[in-house]
Amino acid sequence: MPEAKAHGDGLHPAVTQEDFETHLLQLQDDLAWIEDHGSTTERLQAIAGLESLASSANYKQASLSYQVEKDVVRDHEERGVNLDDQTRGAASSVAMARRQSPKGFRNYLTNCRVLMEDTPNLATAFAHGEFTERQIMAILNELQTVKAQRRTEFDDFYGENPDMFENMGPKRIKDTVRKFTLSYNSDQVSKEQKTVEESRYARMDIDTTKGCIKLTAMYPLLPGMGLKNYLDKESRRLKKKGDERTLDQIRADILHSYMMAGEPSKMPINLQVGVIMTDRALFQGEREPAYLEGYGYMPAQDVRAWIGGHQIDNELTFEEMEAKLTPDHVEQIEVLTELARFYTAPGDQDLIAMDSKARIFPENLKKFIRVRDRHCRTPFCDGIVEETDHVKQHARGGKTSAYNGCGRCEICNKAKEAAGWFELTLMKGPHTMLINPVSSTSYRSTAPPATGLVHKPFPHLMSDSRWFEELKGKLGGPGFAKPTAA
Repeated sequence: MPEAKAHGDGLHPAVTQEDFETHLLQLQDDLAWIEDHGSTTERLQAIAGLESLASSANYKQASLSYQVEKDVVRDHEERGVNLDDQTRGAASSVAMARRQSPKGFRNYLTNCRVLMEDTPNLATAFAHGEFTERQIMAILNELQTVKAQRRTEFDDFYGENPDMFENMGPKRIKDTVRKFTLSYNSDQVSKEQKTVEESRYARMDIDTTKGCIKLTAMYPLLPGMGLKNYLDKESRRLKKKGDERTLDQIRADILHSYMMAGEPSKMPINLQVGVIMTDRALFQGEREPAYLEGYGYMPAQDVRAWIGGHQIDNELTFEEMEAKLTPDHVEQIEVLTELARFYTAPGDQDLIAMDSKARIFPENLKKFIRVRDRHCRTPFCDGIVEETDHVKQHARGGKTSAYNGCGRCEICNKAKEAAGWFELTLMKGPHTMLINPVSSTSYRSTAPPATGLVHKPFPHLMSDSRWFEELKGKLGGPGFAKPTAA
């Protein structure tokens, strides 16, 4: 097993168990004082500090677990046992020490190896409390799918862009890393997804304990996402009309009604999915991943296959593809492709804004914001965009525009109305919000780049562009021209 990369040769003085307990008691006393006498801001800051402390402790657990696994391997080699599975027993030992089930701990130890051997920059950030354990595992799980050389390349890129995961939740972090890994393993991912077509199923199991029928199913990605989006959209529409059922109950009832209606082939089915990809990936065959709304990044070749109307097998010749035509059940699905063009600022990766004079966001503007934001804009929330709202309230003069609009999940959209919570949009190239959730601590929320992994510096555009003239008018200083009508 390769040795871990060195993170420094300095030796630290040994800390005894007594010293550790003394520090712990002092920390508990400080927290007890804040709990009884501190302000809301101090309590929130203490919570944030504890989270960083827990992350640093999780890093040490990962480092110690890595060393435990090396000890187990070394012991097996010296005794000549378990040579076919040298890490046997390591995962269970670490799991018991952490008071958890051993299920999944082999994968955890693999992530520890990746962290200690291939990604020193990520390891340092984790040690400093900049990632929670869930966040760092979201990165490492995805990096497992590529070779060590690619993992090191990504770690070097992170070292040059240490803010690339700022205020992201685990799902957004995973999407960002997946966008990188798909550039190298898209063929394998595409092949694995195509096998789902052959292994699709629907099972109904009788649960005599609860007195119910449990339905489980596995669908290929395209029809499966179409069905999910339809059920989500219809359930939310009925809920907004005052339906007293829960969203889960509505989805179950809609699915049951369609299942009982008759042959699916006789039903008009309209399942919509939204896919975002560059024109280069769509028309020129580039490998830049596509983004499937509600799912995440996926190989561009799969989207080209959807639009082409049949599966494209990566390892088949044209003659073999002709001999293996699409099965009948796929021929029943008619794919209608609607292309919507979104333009980025010249030389950059950020979508250009759209404006409206209406108080309610028009559908096209909602779609634009949903494409731009992809996830709820509240820091660390991975929720889907369910609602579009003003950053600066319309009643206070906030415009109905992409600049003053943001996508939120339903829970976060309600939370932002709390007394003392305020938000504003920063004057920067990427759409960036400053969010202060009832405390003195502020968070930044930046829309993901349309292409690439990180935002580039916003370019200097032509001085006579419309947005620049409007900006000069807003500044209103001497020598600045007022904006003119278009």
